[in-house]
Amino acid sequence: MNILLYTWLGSYTDDDIERHIRGMGINCRRIEDTQVCNGDRYHNDEFCRSFEKILEDADYDCVFTTNFLPLIARVCYKKDIPYIAWSYDSPPNLASLEEMDHPTNHIFFFSKDDVEDYRSQGLDTVWHMPLAVDTDKWDAIKTAGRDIDVSLVGRLYSSTLPVLMSRMSAEQQQFFKTLTDLQLKTYDRNILKEFITDGIAQEICRTYEADEDATLRPTRKQLLYSASTYVSHLDRLLLLRVLSKKFDTHLYSTDTEADYKSMLPNVKFHGPVSYEKGMPEVFKSSKVNLCPIFRENVSGIPLRILDVCGCGSFVLSSFCPEVAEYFREGKEAVMYRSAEEAFEKVEYYLKHGDERESIARGGYERVKADFSYDDRIRRMLTQAGVLKK
Repeated sequence: MNILLYTWLGSYTDDDIERHIRGMGINCRRIEDTQVCNGDRYHNDEFCRSFEKILEDADYDCVFTTNFLPLIARVCYKKDIPYIAWSYDSPPNLASLEEMDHPTNHIFFFSKDDVEDYRSQGLDTVWHMPLAVDTDKWDAIKTAGRDIDVSLVGRLYSSTLPVLMSRMSAEQQQFFKTLTDLQLKTYDRNILKEFITDGIAQEICRTYEADEDATLRPTRKQLLYSASTYVSHLDRLLLLRVLSKKFDTHLYSTDTEADYKSMLPNVKFHGPVSYEKGMPEVFKSSKVNLCPIFRENVSGIPLRILDVCGCGSFVLSSFCPEVAEYFREGKEAVMYRSAEEAFEKVEYYLKHGDERESIARGGYERVKADFSYDDRIRRMLTQAGVLKK
């Protein structure tokens, strides 16, 4: 079997996917092309001609990418070659349904909500596939012990919502303020997705049209993303502010500006850490690893949670339906539904180290058994008809 692995986004998962495809005894050619993501992902005749030639130069059983690339889908359909795309973003960054309905497509989302969303729009080329973790790789990372009480690895997010709201009517501004305030307090329901409709987007565009200086015409999808990043930003600031008042709290992020440091005076700021070494070292050195989930990801288990568990460490996540489905609460992972509850759970598990470490071991065993790359790749190849059952 021959697989063409086309890596175009620099995904954290690309190296693991390649290693495990080869480990299964499958021939894998990898092509890296990070330039294609900077151009039009739907219409690029030069890319299509070049990619056709690549497919003609060898006999490939399928093409594999992380995240769906419409240009590749078009060429694979033309050449009648199965195309597997495994998304690690939720929601997926796709502008339209164009090229998604080809019968050669096998598109996998790690969030069940994304699958349901696209199937409700008539697509039968999408399936659910949770992400994976290579526990053996993380086992090789050694640290002295757990000398950090609480840590968060990740962005604080910035949002365009305040700018967008500045051009809205007073009524529209109040609508978004009420909505984001409510979503900030609610973890088990995506209020933003329910109430930010196409009608709301059209209303806002009409308001913008009356303003000669306002050239933006935001779509529902853009408004939803902007509101979600805004709530995620407030979410993380609140979480860190509350926890750092009592606990030794560390942030590893690109967001180290003075403004953030003044808002979070008790947080110990560090720069970003590398995925392959620095991140697992932080996870393994931390007693409690925070995983506040991006608010537009409605149901899927983020890679960060799997990596924390794969490092044999304790994860404290905001509520997530699929974490609740795949992990035993209080045995393999712990979730919170408010900053106050997060505070209570951090306080409890810092005092009860044996119980905390038992949960960390349980999470490790869960991901080792049920979230392996070999399993995921085998299931996707089987679904695509490339690997026989």
